[in-house]
Amino acid sequence: MCFKILPFYAIAVFMAGPVLSQDMKFGKYSDEEIRLESVPFEPDADAVVLEEYCSNIFIRASLNSQIHRRIKILKESGKDHGNVVLSYYRGKDGVESIQKLKAQIVNFENGEEKIVKLSKNDFYEVEMDNGWREIRFTFPEVRTGSILEYQYVKNDNSIIFLDGWVFQNKVPTLKSAYYIDIPSYLDYKVVSQGIKTFQAKYRTSERGVYKWVLADLPSIRSEPFMNHFVDYLEKVEFQLAGYAFRSAGGSGYEQDGYTNVFKTWQDLADLMMKRPAFESYLNPNKSLVSQIKLEDTENLSKLELAQKIYTHVVEKFKYEGNGGMIPLQNLKTILETRRGNRAEINLSLLAHLKAHDIEAYPLLISSKGNGRSQLVMFPFADQFNQMILVVNTGESLHFVDGGNEVFPMGYLPLGFHVKEGFVMMGKDSGLMDVTHHHRSGINQSVNIHFDKEGIQSTETTIRFLDYDAIGIKRPLNEEIQEQLETKIVKEETESKLVFEIENRNEGREILDVKIMSSKAFENKQTVFLHPFQYLRWNENPFSADSRSFPVDFDYTFNDRFSAKLHLPKGYELDDFPEDIAFSLPGGQMAFSYKVFTMEDIVHVNANILVKESIVPAEIYPSLKNFMEIVTSKLREPVIIQKLSPLATASESK
Repeated sequence: MCFKILPFYAIAVFMAGPVLSQDMKFGKYSDEEIRLESVPFEPDADAVVLEEYCSNIFIRASLNSQIHRRIKILKESGKDHGNVVLSYYRGKDGVESIQKLKAQIVNFENGEEKIVKLSKNDFYEVEMDNGWREIRFTFPEVRTGSILEYQYVKNDNSIIFLDGWVFQNKVPTLKSAYYIDIPSYLDYKVVSQGIKTFQAKYRTSERGVYKWVLADLPSIRSEPFMNHFVDYLEKVEFQLAGYAFRSAGGSGYEQDGYTNVFKTWQDLADLMMKRPAFESYLNPNKSLVSQIKLEDTENLSKLELAQKIYTHVVEKFKYEGNGGMIPLQNLKTILETRRGNRAEINLSLLAHLKAHDIEAYPLLISSKGNGRSQLVMFPFADQFNQMILVVNTGESLHFVDGGNEVFPMGYLPLGFHVKEGFVMMGKDSGLMDVTHHHRSGINQSVNIHFDKEGIQSTETTIRFLDYDAIGIKRPLNEEIQEQLETKIVKEETESKLVFEIENRNEGREILDVKIMSSKAFENKQTVFLHPFQYLRWNENPFSADSRSFPVDFDYTFNDRFSAKLHLPKGYELDDFPEDIAFSLPGGQMAFSYKVFTMEDIVHVNANILVKESIVPAEIYPSLKNFMEIVTSKLREPVIIQKLSPLATASESK
């Protein structure tokens, strides 16, 4: 969190608000909690959060959060939930702290409570990287039916961005509540995410007092085609919008004025770009400009020049693996060390581009896994975590990341495939659409024929395009080729794979794989021919009955299949899959399959089109059915059968 360490010094004194009352009392359990053995909406859960809350008040210049959580173990496999880790950001200035921690476990034997309370010696504090710390503890005697309970107070001295609250946990949650009392002289923007959080009626009759109470929340668990489920969690966050103040020496509680914080996107851009380290990349001196000028650029178009500069920076500057959107070192240092974090590498690329009169700007994004599926529409700085560039070559815009040498210019890591970003300019800064121009997919062409010697030969060309090609060919070593051959050639045949890599001038990434295979034709009465050897999905990847999170295919693509089956002499087409064409209800995916004959050739054509990479969880049942039809249809054989003796005699005449 880049702004976490910024001190908030403008407000001199805060008064504590009233403590919000809670129904949940430490050590007091209801009959329903004691009797509970399973969760109705998630019966396979091995543990459950019975109830939790976070109650917040401001005390002077810090936020005081009282947190209380109660968990019940439902199965033997849930005993690991007795290991608890509490993380907080201390930093160099003691930004956050955790105090007044207490915990206990209760087991019920013959109707009696057996309570074990943890002592201070049971809590272990561990220093982590980058100013973070953890408090770890383990509950003793954890078994099925145990109720674990702990509470603590967390103080946060950085109140521009409040940590807020995530209502979901690794296990299902029956009730999760968040309370906050905001003083009248503070204004916060409320940022909600998730259907239940967004629909909650959180305003109370008291000014500045907000209350979210959510119930029956599913667990946070991984699902197929969703590596970034944290982007879709039910949660609420806050950013300071403004504050009232008193002049020095003022008396009473009357306000002397009001200050806006990040009133516009330009305010936020100016705050970041005016940092000395940042400004060194935007306005380098003549000495630095002379160091970043490339030779032999006179006859290049702007696109060719941008590609040359991109290749130079990617090859000469080493990305150290640290993400982020803030440069910690200036341009002079980066040119000397040639190493930096993502912001520094991309800003170095920006400096190179600008030195050659190519328009480029920093672009902040919230990458997948950063906890935000959609950007909020006001200057909420804490929603961003990575910096890339938007480059204008005259004919089109290119979204570029110089911190990843695997991807050519104009292609982004899959985690950076987002809809919007925050472009920072001298003026007119704001949100802009992030459009990825690519035509990814897998095109497969198959030709099956039979010779007079009774040999069945199959010629297959598989063309991987754009992101499908990049995912395979970098680097295309012998091991990857062997893996690909095993995946493509499933039958025992005499086969040969020839890899041909082609990069066209228009910037498309292409990998062609050609397969020549042959085997003895089995001269049976009925023969089953499978037209397609390579499938993106051999089986339906969606087997669960329900789903909590959307499906993320990472990128859009169009897979095309075409097969020609030359009928061997003495055979006729007997049966084949029925034609079909249909789409998902929302139009995110479409599929078609068609079989027809021309003379003695059976043609099989199929097409899978993914128009939108994100498919909402609400239409998961339709998606599951869609994928079942697609995977089954592409595996179905074409059946040929020997002609009857009468038909054969007639044909020979």
